Amino acid sequence: MKKRWRCTICGYIHEGDLPPESCPVCHAAAEKFELVEEAGAGLSVATVLKSELHHIYKVFAPHAVAAHFPTALVPTATLFLFFVLLFGYQPLEFSALALLAVTIAVIPITMITGFIVWCRDYQKSDSAVFKKKIALAWILLAVSAATLLLRFWHPDIMVAGGLPTAFYFFLHLLMLTCVTLLGHYGATLVYTARR
Repeated sequence: MKKRWRCTICGYIHEGDLPPESCPVCHAAAEKFELVEEAGAGLSVATVLKSELHHIYKVFAPHAVAAHFPTALVPTATLFLFFVLLFGYQPLEFSALALLAVTIAVIPITMITGFIVWCRDYQKSDSAVFKKKIALAWILLAVSAATLLLRFWHPDIMVAGGLPTAFYFFLHLLMLTCVTLLGHYGATLVYTARR
């Protein structure tokens, strides 16, 4: 029976006597692979489950998880508002507002976990990519908060039309730009580190 090796970075499973020189998925080096046992090799379901949960615990990345919330919610909220403008379907405006509220709640968690990763894994490097990510995170927080305040100050902003509606939509486009750039710079860090 061939041995199974799991990449501790991305979870890719390799079968063979030795781990591959590098992971074909994330390009992690051979030393990032761990030997795993077959589920059917006399192991109980509880043992396999415990092993999988331990693996998840070892590689869990809170910053990556938290960062995906704004990255998904802001484009969805912006799309909902676009549909409100296009079709006049007002219930989507409340949905966009709810997504914005969740985004604002998650941004501080993303910033804190990002700070921890920056200190732990990058020794507080003051490279341009980190400066851009930090600045964009603060801009995203400020614009999100301003957008939410504007919506509560002017509850019928999407019905009013004209300049207020255009400005409110512009703020959503600005948030969309921020999360797009944050995702780009985050991916730049991840893929550069794996090469």
